Amino acid sequence: MRTMTALALILASASAANAAGARNNESFIEQVGARNQATIQQKGGRNNQATAQAGEDNTVLTRQTGKLAHGRNNSGNVQVGNENFASTLQTNSAPNAEAKDVGYKNNSFSAQYGDRNTALAKQDGGKNNQATLQVGNLNVSQVVQANSSVTPSSATPVGGANGAVTKQVGDKNLAAVSQKSADSTADGDFQPGHSNAAMTTQIGNRNEVATEQTSVGGTAEGPRNAAATVQIGNKNLASTKQGGGVAGSFGDTPEEQRANYTNASFIGQAGVKNVAEVEQANGANTQALFQHGYKNAATIEQSTQTFGTGNASNNALTLQHGSKNLASVSQSVAVPLALGSNNSLISQIGGSNVVNAAQSVGQQASAGNNNQVSMQVGQGNVIQLVQATGANVSNTSFTAQYGIHNVATVSQK
Repeated sequence: MRTMTALALILASASAANAAGARNNESFIEQVGARNQATIQQKGGRNNQATAQAGEDNTVLTRQTGKLAHGRNNSGNVQVGNENFASTLQTNSAPNAEAKDVGYKNNSFSAQYGDRNTALAKQDGGKNNQATLQVGNLNVSQVVQANSSVTPSSATPVGGANGAVTKQVGDKNLAAVSQKSADSTADGDFQPGHSNAAMTTQIGNRNEVATEQTSVGGTAEGPRNAAATVQIGNKNLASTKQGGGVAGSFGDTPEEQRANYTNASFIGQAGVKNVAEVEQANGANTQALFQHGYKNAATIEQSTQTFGTGNASNNALTLQHGSKNLASVSQSVAVPLALGSNNSLISQIGGSNVVNAAQSVGQQASAGNNNQVSMQVGQGNVIQLVQATGANVSNTSFTAQYGIHNVATVSQK
């Protein structure tokens, strides 16, 4: 605790000095033990780093490059144990040729307690923040973040920011986070990128998490992405991918509504060998998944159309408790200049349950809503649902099965 407090004070004092206009590079290293290595390379000024190592054969590699007169790179590393490795690569640079006077900064911190843990962080551009905590042995964390987005407006002062928090407690856990924000001037029309936020917590052994989020302006604005993954147990696998755009050629999303167009995902898994895959695009998606048991699998894909006003939304909630449950949800909205939404709720308690649900609304629908609820309690239940609507037609389906060997098939158009 004293070491972490000292690191915080050092980074804070260095930042204060730089804020006063200094172009210095600041570095602090404390080593207790044998054969610990810390290699620090800082260029351009306004770079700060602090490293504390206690144990044997720990390695820290820090490379920071400052390309902004008012920007900053800050990094801190704590290693307690043996043969831990931490690498931090940071470069602050202008988001474009006309925005060289910005004061963007990158912040990175990692703490490793145990043996042979690996923490990798690479941040480019500025407005990138990452923190990694590893407690155990042979854990691996990788965070890659890039931002080349200016602040879109006074209403969104942190536009384009990337944030990642990774916590690993146990052995041989793997976490990978990739986030990108960027602006675009396609066809002379400025389209900003927005923020990405990822939180990963793993408690157990041999769990794996992969999170990929992009908020890049193109023919439309980039969405706001937020992902949280919690895994408790062993050999669980979770994958989240989010991106897309929130407005387009058929009409722009009103400024006061744009903050609502977020891809949001939460995954919670407890048990052994659970698998969850989530892919969401174009904002206004909401997903929550809870799995407890053995060999549960859930695949959720949601998409709203990139063209149109963007005022369509997908909502999916999946709850599975037991063993060998499978739930697949695919929802798509294509409603130019109109409202449209898909809603799906799936709850399974027991074993060997299977649910497949697909919902879509047609491009020419002025308003179309699909609603689907499935609940299964028992063993060997199967539900298959397909809904498609257009021209003001809404599909609604509710299915509940209690017992064993039940089969339900629903198709509505």
